[in-house]
Amino acid sequence: MAEPNKILYLPFDEPEGSAVAYDYSASRADGAVSNAMFVTGKAGNAIRFDGSGTCEVTQNVMSGRMNSDFTLTAWVKTIGVTTGSPSRLIWTFNYEGVDNYWSQEIPVGPDAWIFVAIVRRGNTFSFYLNLALIAEVTHAGTIKGFSLDQDYYSTEYGKAIVDDLSIFDSALTVDEMSGQTSNIRSLEYYIDGVNFKDFGVFVAKSKGLTSRPKMKTNFKQSWDSYHGAFVDLNHKYVEERTIVLDCFIKTNVGKIGFIRKMNAFMAAFDKKGTHRLMVDLHPTHPLVFEVYLEGEIDPDKVWNDDIMVGTFQLTMKEPMPVKRVLKHVMASQAMSEVWIKITTNKRVSIFWGDGTFVEDVSGTELTVRHNYQQNGDYFIIIAGVIEEVTETETNAIIVWPKI
Repeated sequence: MAEPNKILYLPFDEPEGSAVAYDYSASRADGAVSNAMFVTGKAGNAIRFDGSGTCEVTQNVMSGRMNSDFTLTAWVKTIGVTTGSPSRLIWTFNYEGVDNYWSQEIPVGPDAWIFVAIVRRGNTFSFYLNLALIAEVTHAGTIKGFSLDQDYYSTEYGKAIVDDLSIFDSALTVDEMSGQTSNIRSLEYYIDGVNFKDFGVFVAKSKGLTSRPKMKTNFKQSWDSYHGAFVDLNHKYVEERTIVLDCFIKTNVGKIGFIRKMNAFMAAFDKKGTHRLMVDLHPTHPLVFEVYLEGEIDPDKVWNDDIMVGTFQLTMKEPMPVKRVLKHVMASQAMSEVWIKITTNKRVSIFWGDGTFVEDVSGTELTVRHNYQQNGDYFIIIAGVIEEVTETETNAIIVWPKI
């Protein structure tokens, strides 16, 4: 789910050549990228500006919020400028009137990632570098805009690499900001939106989540008077994906409690159709699958009236293992509709992430629409021969072009 109070989140994880930087907040204020490039960042990719590039968001998320509490955080890495390696960055705040501004310097070193943050609480502005408070200024007046610059008198755009830019419409504490300094999170497994841990089930090891499924048998012809064989490799298609999770369940309520928890977990696989398996390993790029359960769930256990532990393997099949993954954020009724314009000669299936799906989608510049009923984040799977989909336009975020 989108974080509360976060009104802009640009992780800049797009591939090189992308003309858009997706906003993963409910604002969906995507950035239009010009003369900038996506490079390896602090976590995933980042955006690099070489003095002429810009990333202009599609809406002013600070409109009406500039003069109330807010927090801005980002990872920044300075790069060379015409006068040498920069030793400072400068926050500059502009107010109504001519030459009505004030500035605050922060020290930086060349070629090093730093975490910068500014927190406005009332008329007090707190400046942080790597979560350490380095300055605090109280200044009244109506702000018209602010910027982070390399030099007071520079006439060109900045030169730096930026990663994970976030804006909140509230004043965060240091503890709250510390959660923004890392994209590392513990793996969480979900089945149809329910965390495995809610059933008391934990995953010790996984297999098949990122593997390439086995290739289907191609046409092969062998002649007695020739070495080897002729194999048609012009068309490569794969079989189902097999996912195996080594799980364990622990209870401290004896035999009856153990049986109840196991039954509740197994019942999660009873509904018709496929199930949505999600592995939440990154804030913006989880792994998602449409799967069905194959085989039995048979826990290995020793009966006990107190603490009981059972281990079992969960084997699932993903019948359509090649896919494109999108994300749609619904934060209001006005944002309930997602649309996808697609061109494909081969039929694909679209799983909307709310338990519904549409099959046999094919055509030229065909637009498919779906309306969600509740606010939330929805991961959409387009499954099929994705490499032969020649066009995809959408108002959703493209999370994985092909996986």
